[in-house]
Amino acid sequence: MKGQVSRPHYISTTHDSSIERDGSIKNAGTMPTWKTYQYFYTQHLASIKRDNLTDNNRPIVLVARTLHEGNWVPGYAINGVGYFVSKELQPFQTTNFQVLIDTFIEFKEFRGNYENVIVADDGVEESNRIKIGSFFINDMRFCGMVDNQNTCYINFNGQIHAKNAPKFQVIVEITPNRLRFRRYRF
Repeated sequence: MKGQVSRPHYISTTHDSSIERDGSIKNAGTMPTWKTYQYFYTQHLASIKRDNLTDNNRPIVLVARTLHEGNWVPGYAINGVGYFVSKELQPFQTTNFQVLIDTFIEFKEFRGNYENVIVADDGVEESNRIKIGSFFINDMRFCGMVDNQNTCYINFNGQIHAKNAPKFQVIVEITPNRLRFRRYRF
């Protein structure tokens, strides 16, 4: 869905200014916000969608990251479980993760570097930053990690699915001056 806009990978929320921000490569004033799933669920999701389904009865998929063996790795979460791929290309799941909130994003075909590409951890050297990639599996969009060989890996039901560039998208933050509201189809 090139050029489509999604709110915090599918849910729009509000936040207070004291929330810690990290995760994007540039523009510290508009860096993405990551919060624990427990915080997100109790503060936002439970009051918005009690059944954890979208309006067309699909599960709500959230952009997520978790700290694994000293590295933040990206993935996705559904119903309180995060699905990730380690740097050693092993699938794993956990209930200890953070979700991306309060960030307007779009999916761009991966063709190298984008100024506002969202990474799992912007606190490491640029060469060690893991980009968040995304592609469709069974007509639903999921997220995973992009390695240094420009391959995106996603843990789907305990199996690793992979696509090489340019057959996946990266998540790019939309700055407020570029923000256009469009309807996103799930």
